[in-house]
Amino acid sequence: MIIKEYQLNDIIKKNSYPQFLLFFGPNEGLIRDNIIKISASFKEDLETDEITINGKALDENHSLIDEEIRSFSMFSEKKIMHLENLKEKHLQYFENQEIENNKILIIIKSDNLSKSSKIRNFFEKHKRYATIPCYEDDVRSKMNILSQFQSENKIKFNSDIKNYLLQNLSSDRLINKNDLEKILLVIGNEQSNEIELENIQNILNDGSSNSLNIINENVMYGKVNQVSKNLYRVFEEGTNAVAIIRSLLNYLVRVHKTQIEIKKTGNFDEAIKQLRPAVFWKDKDNFRNHCSKWPTKEILHYIERLLEAEYMCKTQSSINNEICEKYILSIAKKGEVYFN
Repeated sequence: MIIKEYQLNDIIKKNSYPQFLLFFGPNEGLIRDNIIKISASFKEDLETDEITINGKALDENHSLIDEEIRSFSMFSEKKIMHLENLKEKHLQYFENQEIENNKILIIIKSDNLSKSSKIRNFFEKHKRYATIPCYEDDVRSKMNILSQFQSENKIKFNSDIKNYLLQNLSSDRLINKNDLEKILLVIGNEQSNEIELENIQNILNDGSSNSLNIINENVMYGKVNQVSKNLYRVFEEGTNAVAIIRSLLNYLVRVHKTQIEIKKTGNFDEAIKQLRPAVFWKDKDNFRNHCSKWPTKEILHYIERLLEAEYMCKTQSSINNEICEKYILSIAKKGEVYFN
C-alpha cells in the first residue's frame, strides 16, 4: 500500500500503520522527520530497543532479520528495526516474514526508487507493507510549512517575507525546519513587533555570496569567475549539488514561463503575475534582463541540460560536485555572450 504525506499524520494518530514501512525519495530531511514521528508514535513512551541492519550485514548473515524478529530484550517492551542500504536481492530476506508480535516495527530507508524497483513494487502491492514516498518540497508544500509555522508560533509574515521564504527555502524538509527554527530563535520575544524582511535575510544568510539566488543571478549574467567562487563556497558549506542544480533549473523554468506570457501579452509586468511564488521586488530588474536577453530556445536547451545533470548527480554521487560545477559553469559561459 502507499501512504501519501497528507495521510501520514492521521495514520500516526490512529496508530494504524503496517509493521513494515518503506521510506524512499530524494527528500532526506522529510524521510528523517517522518521516521522520527513514526518511531515516537510507536514507542508510546515505552522502553524500546532500536537496532540498525545494513545490506552488508545481511550479505554476511541471511537470517539476521529473522533472528532479530524472534529475539527480544528482557529490558525492552518494543523493538524498532532500521534497515538501510538494501539492494533488490535483499527483499527475499523479509518479503515472507510473519510478525505476530505487534511490538515490533521494521523501517526500511532508501534513496529515490524507480517505479520498476522490486522493493518499491512489493511494498506498494501488499497490505502488510507500506511505502511512504518523500519527494522534494515544492511551492505548495513550502506554503503549507510556512502556514503551519506561523500558526503554531503566532507569527505573521508579510507578503514580501513569504515570497522571499518561498524562493529561498530548500527542497529538503529538514533544512527548511532548521531555518524556520533559526528564525524563531532569533526573533524571540520580538514577535509582537513587525518583522522586517532584512532581519529574515540576515538570519538565513551569513553572506549574500553564499545564496543560491546570487549564484543563479551570476550564472545568467555570465559572471563565470564569480560563479566558480560561489560554488566553491557553497560546496564547502555542505550544500548538496542537486539542490544547486534544482535552484537554477527552477529559475530557468520561471524565465521560460515568463517569456511565453510576454509573447501573449507583450507586457513583462503582466507576464510575471502568473508566477508562484511572485518575483521578489528587489529581483525584478535582474529577472527582466534575463527574460529579455536570453533566447527562449537557449533557456529550453539548458533546462534539458540541467535535468540531465540532476540525473547524473543522483546516479554518480561520488562525483556530483564535479558534475554540478561543469554544467553550471557551461551555462554561465553562455551568459557571457548575452551580457558581455
